[in-house]
Amino acid sequence: MAQRSYLLLPINADEGFPQAFRLNFLDNAYRISLYVNALEGDQLWPDDYIFQLPKADAFMVMTVVREDPSGSTFLFRRKLVLDFEYEAAELAFVFRKMNVAKRNLNGIGAFGSEVIGGIAAR
Repeated sequence: MAQRSYLLLPINADEGFPQAFRLNFLDNAYRISLYVNALEGDQLWPDDYIFQLPKADAFMVMTVVREDPSGSTFLFRRKLVLDFEYEAAELAFVFRKMNVAKRNLNGIGAFGSEVIGGIAAR
C-alpha cells in the first residue's frame, strides 16, 4: 500500500473540547467533531494535569459528517488511537499527538494541550 500524504487538520486545542469545525476537502464540505471522554471523578487529577490520550480511563472520539445540499451523510465515529490510519468513505485520518489539559475539557485557554491529526484522500 502506498503511503498517504496527510494535510494537517485545523484543530485548535486551546479552544478546548468538545470542538467542531467545517472543512472543505476534495470538493466536499465536512463537519468534524472531537470530544474527550474521561471517567467521572476528575477531582483525582490536579488542575494542571495533561491527558496523554488514549489511556485506560480517557480517550478522544471523532465524528465526521459530509454536508451536501441534499442533506448530511454520517461517515465516521471512532475512539482514536495514535498512529492508526482510519478510513471513512473517500477520506483517511491519522492522529500523531493527543495531549489535552484538564482545563481544556469544556474550557478555553492556553494550558498546554496539543492535538495533531491529518486528513488525506483514500
